[in-house]
Amino acid sequence: MRRDIADLFELDPALTHLNHGAFGAVPRSVREAQDQARAAVERAPMRAFRDELPAGLGDAREAAAAFVGVPTDAAALVRNVSEGVAVVLASLDIGPADEVVVSSHGYPTAASAVQARGATVSTATFGLGDDPRDVVAALAGAVTDRTRLVIVDHITSPTALVLPVAEVAAAVAPVPVLVDAAHVPGALPGLDVEALGVDFWVGNLHKWAYTPRSAATLWVAAHHRDRIRPLVTSWSHGLPFPASFDLQGTVDHSAWLAVPDGLAAWHALGGWPQVERNAALLRRGAEYVRTALGTPSPHGGIPTAPCLEVVALPPGVAETPEAAEELWQRLYAAGFVVPPVSFAGRGLLRLAAAPYNDEDDYERLAAALQTLLRAGSGAR
Repeated sequence: MRRDIADLFELDPALTHLNHGAFGAVPRSVREAQDQARAAVERAPMRAFRDELPAGLGDAREAAAAFVGVPTDAAALVRNVSEGVAVVLASLDIGPADEVVVSSHGYPTAASAVQARGATVSTATFGLGDDPRDVVAALAGAVTDRTRLVIVDHITSPTALVLPVAEVAAAVAPVPVLVDAAHVPGALPGLDVEALGVDFWVGNLHKWAYTPRSAATLWVAAHHRDRIRPLVTSWSHGLPFPASFDLQGTVDHSAWLAVPDGLAAWHALGGWPQVERNAALLRRGAEYVRTALGTPSPHGGIPTAPCLEVVALPPGVAETPEAAEELWQRLYAAGFVVPPVSFAGRGLLRLAAAPYNDEDDYERLAAALQTLLRAGSGAR
């Protein structure tokens, strides 16, 4: 691990952190900025809620919108992608008579949110080794006359694929498309949200953009903005989108107020050149692990994310959720924070690369895996 960079965070030095994509990691400076924002509210709560928070939250929204390259009036702050999905489902009044299409690579809470509203989930299936055309065909083929919404991941969480969301949107039109972009802000260069032809796009800022957790941005196409409402009716009620999302009662707004500090930290850590460095490191690291395990790349023609990649585990390893959990616990006990994934009956290992990682992290992981798997851990 690069100690000079790791010391900018508060990560446990006894662990090798190779799972930045799960929850991110908050730099010390950003945590301190959030503490200061919280303290400012506590010094004069009445003044803060009446006079100061609206301006501060407006600045945070503007910074988040600029970071993902969308107009300020097009994006609201929400706490995470799951909240953004729930907002869209509620605003479209998705209910028992409706169907929502998701993919087999989708994050499961999106499907859970659909089911919670009594709607039907239709899952479009495609393989890890498939072509982008297969992704488009699967999602378009799942659409019926009951389909009210298609939810597609921009970067898939379990498999680290970059999906062709613009092509999907064109293929399923006029059905609206919601993009789950949890892993995108700060990790996927060349982003042009408004050119994708989608209706909604929501990305977490706390994974790769170093903001405090509970910070995400929800972009909404212009023709939907007058119907989008926050889940909580409070003091921002009646304001136009996106200000209508700002003041939702006496919640802790400090994570949002520190969004500009997190984005400043992303730039200070190197911005896009740092992402390129991390991506190159990850490709080398994944190759170390594949070589140690003797497994081929599981990928086909679908591009992979810059800073996330999955490596195939040997046959019989982590092929069920229970076996993946067992291997996770053994890796953690050995000092490695890295998630095994059971996907479509096969075992994968999802690796990430952050500025604090170096090649030694992956070399040691490769050696540890050889030892653990020789001992039969995770095999079922």
